Amino acid sequence: MTRRRCEAGTLELGAGLEVLVAASLAGLAQGTELDVVLASRSSALELPAWARRAGHAIVDERTEGRTFVVTLGAGPSAGALAPLAEGPAPALDDGFSTAELRRVAGAVPAHADPTRGLVPLGAAPEPAGSAHDWGLSNRDPIWTDKLAGLADRAAHLQWSAATDIPWEAVDGLKPDVERAVAQVMTYIAQNEYAAYYVPARYLAQVNPEYVEVMMWLASHVHDEARHVEVFTKRALAGGQRSYALAATELSLQTLLDQHDFSEAALLLNVLGEGTFLDLLAFIAAHAPDAATATAARLAHRDERRHVHFGIAHVRYRLGHDPDERNRLVAAVEARAAKLVSLDGLSPIVGESLVRMSARSLQPSDLGEAGRAVRDLMGRMHRNRIRRLRAAGFDRATAHELSELHTPNLM
Repeated sequence: MTRRRCEAGTLELGAGLEVLVAASLAGLAQGTELDVVLASRSSALELPAWARRAGHAIVDERTEGRTFVVTLGAGPSAGALAPLAEGPAPALDDGFSTAELRRVAGAVPAHADPTRGLVPLGAAPEPAGSAHDWGLSNRDPIWTDKLAGLADRAAHLQWSAATDIPWEAVDGLKPDVERAVAQVMTYIAQNEYAAYYVPARYLAQVNPEYVEVMMWLASHVHDEARHVEVFTKRALAGGQRSYALAATELSLQTLLDQHDFSEAALLLNVLGEGTFLDLLAFIAAHAPDAATATAARLAHRDERRHVHFGIAHVRYRLGHDPDERNRLVAAVEARAAKLVSLDGLSPIVGESLVRMSARSLQPSDLGEAGRAVRDLMGRMHRNRIRRLRAAGFDRATAHELSELHTPNLM
């Protein structure tokens, strides 16, 4: 019988002993015996339990003078864990992109084990790990090939609502202008809550196999938390107060009631946040102070990523399953049917947009601002059609879906 010897000295379990013994056993054929020589009686008493858990046999326990010897029989080469194979190393010349992660860890599977544990990509799971029940364990209903780049871009372009806004610029506005700004900011913040909660709902359902989706949704939630923060701060910064509108609440509830990932991507990302892109661009151009303009500009930059994801995901879905078209159209129609009581943008919001952007209360200035707001509504409709076409809908369907979109804008 082949026998090896391991001089462990004063090492103890939890302080290096198991590392030395495991290294000594590594690569030994099953049945090969290893004498582990220890100076500590307590270590000699504890080592057999560790060895059994690791899949090795206890052959003998004895003393040799002042030392204690535990003889182990090497278990199967797999032991308690599967042997680990080497994999490809990433190209790190320009950092470690998320797209490169897949080249290293393997392709995205079409279907993932819904009971998969919290196993990072490329890791070998230990047997008997906890089982889960992931609701989103199929690739196509949550995927787009743009995910890796979008997640990296989101991480790169983070900003602070505390320090990146010139808050000192809020001082000096006339009270009626400040009230208008506060109302518009409150309206945006109210809508951003829905954009916050919807992606957060799906985040906890994504199978860990699709880590890019998790990364994207986490960035989306982070963005929206910051938008709620910055627009709430701007609403309060000038000392005025405003209304959280019931019509907005009704419209947003239909988003919160949505439980299908792709339908939510169309309703929230393509239609809602797409429309808000035009609103934020309008505010950035017409805001009466730099703090409001900067908040709108930075939020617009984030929302562009969200819209890009929505368009890319819906296009991916339509390309992989033509039946998705009818289902997505039905989702827009169903939401519109629930909102038949809304016949236009709230007058409170419309009037506030006019007053916020008007240079003065002179009729000519108010008329110019009113025309700009009306033009904004037309531009929103045209751009919704453009985005829907980019997502894969034909022109007639895109026009119909844009017409059905909620007057609340989000």
